[in-house]
Amino acid sequence: MKKKLSDMKPGEKGRIIEIESSIRASVAGMGIRTGEELEVSTEQPIRGPIVIVVKGRETSLGRGLAKSILVECEK
Repeated sequence: MKKKLSDMKPGEKGRIIEIESSIRASVAGMGIRTGEELEVSTEQPIRGPIVIVVKGRETSLGRGLAKSILVECEK
């Protein structure tokens, strides 16, 4: 099932299948690239950032960036 990263819940895992070109360079330094596997660690309340684990490292993304990343979720 394909989902925007911003719609994923803590504990969900998946593989990044698409990143909007306008943010690709800014998230690449965080290890967020097409083909990488990730897991949503936590979701901050009141529209706060989403904390994900990529390549064993935790990083947080604002919801605006997370809406621009498409993930193929595990079932």
